[in-house]
Amino acid sequence: MTKKQKQAPAVDLDFDEALARFAQTDPSEMTNTGETPDGGEVQLPKATHQGSMQVGALELDCYVLEDGRRVFHKRGMAKALGMKSGGGNVFMRAMQRKGLGSALGTALHEKIANPINFKPLTQDLAHGYEAEVLVDVCKAIIRADDAGKLQQGSQADLAAQARILERAFAKVGVAALIDEATGYQQVRDPNALRILVQQYIEAEKREWEKQFPDEYYDELNRIYGSKRLTMTASGAVIQNRPQHFANFTRSYVYQPLENGAVLDELDRINPKINRRGTRKARFHQHLSLGYGIEKLKRQVQEVMTIAKISRSVGEFKRLFERRFPTTGSQPDLLDN
Repeated sequence: MTKKQKQAPAVDLDFDEALARFAQTDPSEMTNTGETPDGGEVQLPKATHQGSMQVGALELDCYVLEDGRRVFHKRGMAKALGMKSGGGNVFMRAMQRKGLGSALGTALHEKIANPINFKPLTQDLAHGYEAEVLVDVCKAIIRADDAGKLQQGSQADLAAQARILERAFAKVGVAALIDEATGYQQVRDPNALRILVQQYIEAEKREWEKQFPDEYYDELNRIYGSKRLTMTASGAVIQNRPQHFANFTRSYVYQPLENGAVLDELDRINPKINRRGTRKARFHQHLSLGYGIEKLKRQVQEVMTIAKISRSVGEFKRLFERRFPTTGSQPDLLDN
């Protein structure tokens, strides 16, 4: 009976990357078994948690390894910086180009040249970088841009994206964002929720900018059966936005953000100042641009999507509860 051959593990590489790695391999160290030259098996670090981290419109694959390191997939580095091709080698080549390479420094170059090999939950092998490498790369790109070393065109676009990422990571840190995306926050630190809420909140109140489109209020008027337009005491015709819409927004837009923890913080820093319930600012003026506003926009879109397929506010609430079964949404003033 013939000896059963070992099946080669799946490797998460594109063709160019695989070819480059093959060309750099010493033939004397190659075996047919996937073992090291001395016959032992390579023990790769394993991911215990993985997920997809959203930064604006980007979705980056991220992982927490068993030794606690937070890691981005190698392809995600190129994607994060807005490179048209998402291959990992594209990122490595871009870091060596004139104007940028000298800004990275020897230590960062060394990290980029030696990605981490690890085992994700869903594949045999992947390659990535510790999350702080992306932060350090962004800082280096910005320094190079400020010094006038970058070329116009693709490198200018690189600098613009680096600034976006740096703002997104500045509030709490990239590790906390990865912990949220992977679910690792549930097992690491009892203060995780407090840290997470800080990502949403801006230290200084921002100037007012429209965050709820007119279509949002049109849909609320439709499901509540109220008129779309109303007339003010002075005779001006405006969009109808009765007070219970504010309660609806509180319950179905703000309450689901971290199951009410963000709303509790907004109530604390922006309290009511009179019996009518007036506040000094709108809640969204206290949300951070790089994180909080993006989360708000996604929740508004979720609510609008459910509202559009609902024939009444009662049906909306039933559908919402199916979509967000654990949010503990608060009842608004009109339950029917």
